[in-house]
Amino acid sequence: MSGTQRDAQADLAPLYRRLPHGPHGMDREDVARHQRARLYGGMIESIAQRGYARTTVAHVIGLAGVSRRAFYEQFANKEECFLATYDIIVARSRKLVLGAWSSERGWANRLHASCKSFLDDIVQEPKGAHLVLIDSLGIGSKARERLHLAGNAYERLVAAAFRVSPDTAPLPAIASRAIVGGVRHVVFNRIREERVSELRTLTDELLDWVEAYRSPVTARLNAIALKTPPDIPPAPAAFLASDDKRARVLGSVVHLTLDEGYGELTDPQIAQFAGISTEAFHKQFASKEECFLTVVDEFASEALGAVEEAIEPISSWSDAVPVAVSSFIEHIVSHPALLRMAFIDLFEVGPGMIGRMTKSIDRFTGMLADSGPAPRRAPEIASEAITGAVWDIISAYSSAERMRYLPCLSDHIAFVVLAPYTGPKVAIEAIEQARLGAGRRRSLVAAAQLAAPPMTQPQTGSAVKTTAGSGSKTVTKIGAKTSAKPATKTAKPAAKTAAKRASKTTAKAAKPAAKSAGKSAANKASRPSAKATAKPAGKKPAGPPEQPTRLPKRPPSRSSANRSGTSRARPRPPK
Repeated sequence: MSGTQRDAQADLAPLYRRLPHGPHGMDREDVARHQRARLYGGMIESIAQRGYARTTVAHVIGLAGVSRRAFYEQFANKEECFLATYDIIVARSRKLVLGAWSSERGWANRLHASCKSFLDDIVQEPKGAHLVLIDSLGIGSKARERLHLAGNAYERLVAAAFRVSPDTAPLPAIASRAIVGGVRHVVFNRIREERVSELRTLTDELLDWVEAYRSPVTARLNAIALKTPPDIPPAPAAFLASDDKRARVLGSVVHLTLDEGYGELTDPQIAQFAGISTEAFHKQFASKEECFLTVVDEFASEALGAVEEAIEPISSWSDAVPVAVSSFIEHIVSHPALLRMAFIDLFEVGPGMIGRMTKSIDRFTGMLADSGPAPRRAPEIASEAITGAVWDIISAYSSAERMRYLPCLSDHIAFVVLAPYTGPKVAIEAIEQARLGAGRRRSLVAAAQLAAPPMTQPQTGSAVKTTAGSGSKTVTKIGAKTSAKPATKTAKPAAKTAAKRASKTTAKAAKPAAKSAGKSAANKASRPSAKATAKPAGKKPAGPPEQPTRLPKRPPSRSSANRSGTSRARPRPPK
């Protein structure tokens, strides 16, 4: 037997002792429960050894020491077993936290014991935490669903703990979600960078960060925050506006992802949609994954550019942060398709997105931290905890039905960023100043719109005045410039009716004019000097034709008709 085969057999050696054959005093439900627990352990160990993609059912049952038949009696496939294992790890962690809370007396002691129990369990059982926080990101869209379900469970736990606090320092409305997102991001970074042992010393640091958001002044935050979502129209992305190959390829990924989903895309399909060959596509990007992640990076870069432009004239850092957050939120909300790709479709990328999940928010919070003061609270973890908090809030509101409410949370997000650096009181004051400034700007814009003169149409008036008698083409062209397409459609019946009335009127007016013209011509014919002014008998008098060959869009005005000399007497309108 080769060394490789011996290693493979060692990897699949059962972790648990098999149940004895024959009578063992356990009923059917106990046996099924025992087998499920062993399969959970086998899944955790197999994922730790080779990752989710390379794990098979054979690996799981080999490590669990159960038969294949027993596996399929419990689970339909590998993914179902994985998600059940995910849920059992989260439930066990919550149970430990609640047990630690109940084992202490005094609110502060309970809070400290709960946080310490949560972190110590991760240090002692890092494989389970690795499966929940990192390995789960490789399974696609269901990873995001499980991530938010677990977050909601811990959010309720945090909110319940702070509701029973003995003092009068409540948390802001969105702070429970921010705390869960911040703690998760701190743990995520330690696990991914293999620094799990540091978590033992971070209990006090994390609680210090949480304490930054507890203050009686937070009640003012709910008073000044927006209640009604503002109307933010969609805007085009600048990096997709050009017509070069790279922009066409990036635009193709955006369109195809929204239409068919990232998982169904192929490199040749993207190239065909962009109008280039597959070889030309691979000269731009190595794979569809790289192309997709480039879209997310370009989207983040444009958002940061909008932030830098908005805060450039502001000298105070604390005053600039609320404006920066508001500008960032407005920019991403004005690009709903790209917002969905960056926070929802990103999970479809698989393991390649593990290091990129929070990159866009990390760049934003990093830009603010680099130009700001040192944190007053939790200086070791404040920056990364804020990144996780902001990402979790935006991710929870990135779906199509909820993203319109993100601007209403701008002040809350600004408070999450500011409070650890400046304290809650200064943070609230800065947010109030920014809100007043935004209100003044809106008032000035509204006043300017009211004071502006009404829109005139000089082109239409001048063109009709100078070319009213030049035919229907000029009138039609002016109408196309100054009115919408539906207006031109409704104008056609009116134009035909007006033209018929005009033709009848001119026909009636032409008969008496013809008689008088005939008499005057006969009188002038008897005079010698009438030769120069006499007109041929066969010609008709000047004036509009009785039946024009092409009906105008609009009848000529009376003033233009009088100026042209077609009729001195105004005919009576037909009844």
